[in-house]
Amino acid sequence: MQTALDTPNTPINPLSEPAPANLLVLALIAAISGALVGLVGAAFCLMLRQADQTRALVIAWARQWPEFGWLIPVVAAAGLVMTARWLVQRFAPLASGSGVQHVEAVMQGEAEPASVAVLPVKFIGGTLAIGSGLALGREGPTVQMGAVIGTLVSKGFAAIQADVRIVQGAAAGAGLAVAFNAPIGGVAFVFEELSRQFESRLMVATLAACGAAMIVARALLGDPPEFQLGPLLAPTPVSLVLYLILGAVLGVLGAAYNRSVIRWLDAFNRFERIPVMVRAAGMGGVVGLAAWFAPDWVGGGESIVQSVIDGQFTLMGLVWLFAARWLLGTFSYSAGTPGGLFSPLLLVGAAFGALFGETLGAVLGPLFDQTLSGFLGGSLRSLLPDLIPPTPALAVVGMAAFFTAVVRAPLTGLILITEMTANTTLLLPMLAACLSASIVPPLLGSAPIYDTLRQRLLHPGQRRT
Repeated sequence: MQTALDTPNTPINPLSEPAPANLLVLALIAAISGALVGLVGAAFCLMLRQADQTRALVIAWARQWPEFGWLIPVVAAAGLVMTARWLVQRFAPLASGSGVQHVEAVMQGEAEPASVAVLPVKFIGGTLAIGSGLALGREGPTVQMGAVIGTLVSKGFAAIQADVRIVQGAAAGAGLAVAFNAPIGGVAFVFEELSRQFESRLMVATLAACGAAMIVARALLGDPPEFQLGPLLAPTPVSLVLYLILGAVLGVLGAAYNRSVIRWLDAFNRFERIPVMVRAAGMGGVVGLAAWFAPDWVGGGESIVQSVIDGQFTLMGLVWLFAARWLLGTFSYSAGTPGGLFSPLLLVGAAFGALFGETLGAVLGPLFDQTLSGFLGGSLRSLLPDLIPPTPALAVVGMAAFFTAVVRAPLTGLILITEMTANTTLLLPMLAACLSASIVPPLLGSAPIYDTLRQRLLHPGQRRT
């Protein structure tokens, strides 16, 4: 009788399992995948830009009929969202939502790679959904489309299953790199969020995929940073305390944001008697109505982040922006159309960071000024000019900290925001804020959002009703 101890001595047929590709071949496969991801990702970005412009033109055109013109964006958005959800329902259910959770499941051996149908559904459905005004990001679709491309190319080269998984992960990282023009952020995303372990073959493939993707994407889109940030003074040790506090508060808000996303998903699923397409159309109509009243506040939100950084909002304006985008972002994701979470949550983080700074200035400034003027004959900003960091700095750090609190990937968030702003002055403040934003959510019992979404994907019967 053969025992487990006898197994290692059993002869193995060398032809039973193909050998892994050598590193040069693996890098070539990943580079080809990355180049295709750069092409598809750039095309997707250009389509979304055109969709945003078209939506703005339609709303402006509809305003010539103030009495009933609001029906035009409402009906248009309802139709677009319904069509996007129909594409998902009919052709590729895995194209629903971000898709990052499915890529993670594949990387961890919990699911099979997505079919090729996900690629056109994600591209077309994402354009329709985000173009309608839903507060969804382009990065989720680009990541999942990248994973599908990596799977197709690697299988075309007859790669073994382990290498298929490696290339799909590398190409998914290339998708994130293209979406945010952040190649190093794409690399960090693969190891910190998708794989969660270091592997030399995965590193080679990821570097090749991200590098090739950025060459192609930048040839089509150019190489401007995502956000323009003026020169900033180096942070003082005193100001780092405020950044730590900001990160802790955003840690609490990140836990609440995650719960809000899940509760909206549960609420959408609760109305089972209403057809899915009707539910999706109703949500699109709500967003279309919001676009009629505030056309600049819907969609992915990248241009709004720039406005926040530029200081174009008053204190009350930031309050309304933070509340509106929190609600719109979590609400939009529950429609089940293709679209990511990253871009919307970056706007929420930027809005709260700026709000944090403006509130400190409005509340503490006069209080300290009265005290200091009586004893020292000065003001807070003249005596301690660096105590309250400038609003643009707090907005940028707020993005990194809120990303960390929601996704629980601090290194990826820090690198992404650094590349998106082309600024290294805020590395230390971001490090401080991401530290506290990483500590608080686990203390509150909050799991990373993609862990929760992955469990819902793998175990749908365990969803709350």
